[in-house]
Amino acid sequence: MRQLIAVVIIMGLYNACTTAHGKHKEIDTSSGATAQEGDIKLDKPDLNNTVTLMQALRNRKSTRRFAKQNIKKQDLSNLLWAAGGVNRENGGRTVPLLGDIGIYVAMSTGVYLYQPEEHALKQIISEDIRQQISEQSTVKKAPVVFIYAIDDNSFPDYMLKAMKEAHGMDFYYGNQTAYSTQNVYLYACSNNMNAVVIGGFNREYVDSKLLFDDSRNAYLIQPVGYSE
Repeated sequence: MRQLIAVVIIMGLYNACTTAHGKHKEIDTSSGATAQEGDIKLDKPDLNNTVTLMQALRNRKSTRRFAKQNIKKQDLSNLLWAAGGVNRENGGRTVPLLGDIGIYVAMSTGVYLYQPEEHALKQIISEDIRQQISEQSTVKKAPVVFIYAIDDNSFPDYMLKAMKEAHGMDFYYGNQTAYSTQNVYLYACSNNMNAVVIGGFNREYVDSKLLFDDSRNAYLIQPVGYSE
């Protein structure tokens, strides 16, 4: 029976879809913002990239060096849509999900939570925390740091129980976040951008700043910027 549950869960990773606010006034145009009270309404994603999938896969790599340049508003929109945006009328997402993944964006104007249904960023705090996220200079110098978080409450109770019994929660957390990070990699390498996934960061600090409770935690971070 446990084996059957595990198979059902794993198959669900490749099919599931989920869901998840913003307003209007200019703020930091270099980060793509039109907002009120700190929230950011993103431009529509540009789906006309001419780089092929095979070219993107050929160029995909982890790079820890970034140009001293802010992320353009259209690229920020495209990156977030790739990481977990809505790509179907039924609310389906660009990544397979069991529960949901929280995609946070740390930049000079604060930390924001991506809202896929509205394709907007909700400001969580107005403080720039990039210098404290990690001791690594890569994180400190990146114009944008994506923070991927998992909320246990986004999984139904029966699914949580089955996941723990099958492989343990870290296995599924890893799967959920890996899909988003890979999509960001592929967009970045198709647009003269660099990215790197980092597991070694100050989780307690991040969880505290974002007011996470015991059911939610930051799992991976991904600095992103333009190539030098």
